[in-house]
Amino acid sequence: MKTLLITLLVAVATAILTHLYLTEHGFVLLAYGARSLQMSLQYLIPLSIIALVALYLLVRFVIEVFTLPRRLKTMNERRLAERDRKGLQHGLIELAEGRFPKAERLLARSARRGDTALLSYLAAARAAQMQGAYDRRDDYLRWAIEGAPKADVAVSLTQAELQLDHDQLEQALATLNHLEKLAPRHGYVLRLLAQLHHRLEDWQALMELLPTLRRRKLLDEEELDRLEADAVAAELAAAAHGGDSDTLHAVWKRLPKASRSREDLIALYAETLIKLGDHDDAGSLLRQALARRWDARLVDLYGQVQFASPDRALREGEGWIKQHGEDAALLLALGRVAAQAKLWGKARAYFDSSLAIRPRAETYYELARLSETLEEPENADAYYRAGLKLAATGHAETVRLGARKREALPRPRGEEEDVPDIHPV
Repeated sequence: MKTLLITLLVAVATAILTHLYLTEHGFVLLAYGARSLQMSLQYLIPLSIIALVALYLLVRFVIEVFTLPRRLKTMNERRLAERDRKGLQHGLIELAEGRFPKAERLLARSARRGDTALLSYLAAARAAQMQGAYDRRDDYLRWAIEGAPKADVAVSLTQAELQLDHDQLEQALATLNHLEKLAPRHGYVLRLLAQLHHRLEDWQALMELLPTLRRRKLLDEEELDRLEADAVAAELAAAAHGGDSDTLHAVWKRLPKASRSREDLIALYAETLIKLGDHDDAGSLLRQALARRWDARLVDLYGQVQFASPDRALREGEGWIKQHGEDAALLLALGRVAAQAKLWGKARAYFDSSLAIRPRAETYYELARLSETLEEPENADAYYRAGLKLAATGHAETVRLGARKREALPRPRGEEEDVPDIHPV
């Protein structure tokens, strides 16, 4: 509707002007000094229009002549930039396909100008890295920063990645420390730092970094747990190697509460306590942990603790049978505790029941030790052989043969009234 109205108004205006032009024969008088020029209005208007058009064309021509060098330069820069973009594209394809020398040539050539220079230099640095040309790699990275100072974080991240890939760990640490100052909350920087601290075995620095990684969810839980377990295991091992119980307890107390509730870390701590001979603390720790959550590894460690009162520990462990059933690890642990209490019949019964559920070389070893204690060298030799075969082959038939031989062995001398009522599966 609007377009129709405008068209109508233009048509009316054109008709009015045309009518005036044909009916009104006015004239124009131009005078300059003693000279004058008189002209009909009908001729002046077309001549004026022609003159204005000619003036416009003249001005445009002059402008084109004076701007021609600049326009030619712009066209050439566009052509070169397009060539560089194509060079970058082809170079990235060559890099992805593993033709590193050709990729480096294309990328280095495309980095000479244009808005793709930064990407070209970074990709060329990777191509040089894959050829082992580390000096050229560093040159490309330096030129990238010189050409784009505001991209310092991006270039330094690439440099850190390449240094890590080349096992230049000290240089990577310096680069990442520089990055941490530039971008303190950069998630990828923190992830690379965690990887670097792990490879440098700088466990203290890794432990300080883990809470931030966990809080910001920069790594998945499985990876975080693995890093934490490695760090804790190393620190506990260092404390155990020095034989310093106080340092060991301090390492454990420094851990977050959630970490001290993890079964794998509790097992590491308890195992280290046992190695240092701190059996009371190990037993107390394992009881508390098993009360919260049942774990076969913790049960196995419970059997390795040298209790001050093994009779009490045995009664407490026997209560777990009612809660968790006849578990092979639990029966093995109870057999070990019974052996500490010198209840030889109970120990033998628990070991036999554990073997019936799941044969383990450790169980055969405990039976062999028990037979040696009871001065039954033939039985001990038989158990040692069965355990060795199981450890070496893990073959089910070997286990059955060992079981039949075990049934043929005479019962050990001991306190038969202490044998529990256990029905092996």
